[in-house]
Amino acid sequence: MSPSVIVANEAFPVLTQEGEGRALAVVPSLEDLHERSRQTRRSSKAKGTLRVYASALRSFGDWCRQHDLVSLPASPETVVLFIEAERAAGRKVSTIEAKLAAIRWAHISKGHLSPTTAAVVIEEMQGIRRELGVAPNKKKAATAALVAGMLAQISADTLKGKRDRAILLLGFSGALRRSEIVGLDVGDLEMTEEGIVVTIRRSKTDQEGQGQVIAIPTGERLRPVEAITAWLDAAGITEGAIFRPVGKGGRLSAERLTDRSVADLVKRYAGASGLDVAGYSGHSLRSGFITTAAENGVSEGSIMDQSRHRDMRTVRGYIRRSNLFRNHSGASFL
Repeated sequence: MSPSVIVANEAFPVLTQEGEGRALAVVPSLEDLHERSRQTRRSSKAKGTLRVYASALRSFGDWCRQHDLVSLPASPETVVLFIEAERAAGRKVSTIEAKLAAIRWAHISKGHLSPTTAAVVIEEMQGIRRELGVAPNKKKAATAALVAGMLAQISADTLKGKRDRAILLLGFSGALRRSEIVGLDVGDLEMTEEGIVVTIRRSKTDQEGQGQVIAIPTGERLRPVEAITAWLDAAGITEGAIFRPVGKGGRLSAERLTDRSVADLVKRYAGASGLDVAGYSGHSLRSGFITTAAENGVSEGSIMDQSRHRDMRTVRGYIRRSNLFRNHSGASFL
């Protein structure tokens, strides 16, 4: 008889006895459990957030080393001095706040009290906000007319051109964030007679991956569905990432395109169509759809169904801007 080991049960499956035809369940070691726990905790943050945090912590660590200060655990006074250094370097309030969020996360994840909760740090940031202001530097909206101008600059005869057309049109018609565009797989698209049903597995407002579904109509002017299917057919992509790098000679990579590539693409075609490159980014496609819909009298609810905003005030901000001159109070006498 084989040596006895703990027998598996429904409550806590572990190794069974060998040689009796029962399946063996592997018992993870404590080291394995620690590693799995580390990975699970890392999954609590989006990959993009972790990249931002890593960059911010490198910046903070380098600054502390230059001044012989301890970065972990850092004192509240050290953080205050770092904030002042960031302001002197011309950093925006949002950038400083992002770095403080990274410092807080680093301390808590290592079991330290966060220095960012100290009164002196809170007061410092209140003063920074008052002095510098917190108004966001919003990018311009790429409306339907502007997107049409960008598309006119793209050759539909090349593989890269087909890809770029599909990216612009899917991003615009879906009111998608750039991370959502590049995160899509072929399996997330369902072709129907009326258009494409897109399942967004994970997004900024859905970090736990419950999934959100939107529709991309066939369209009569920009025709986004036609552009998407043309790209997939030409690239021969039947599974995996929809958007991938295209190298020299039209060589298609197996890697997924980065969200930074979407921003660069929007800027490139904005410039080619005569627009100010600095005013446009990947978000311009999303804001452009919302703005165009508002200009065409689409209801707030319908816009939010597509944009998936949770806060109506955000959508109303786009709508108000698009309607600034409509029924203006001074139109009759100015």
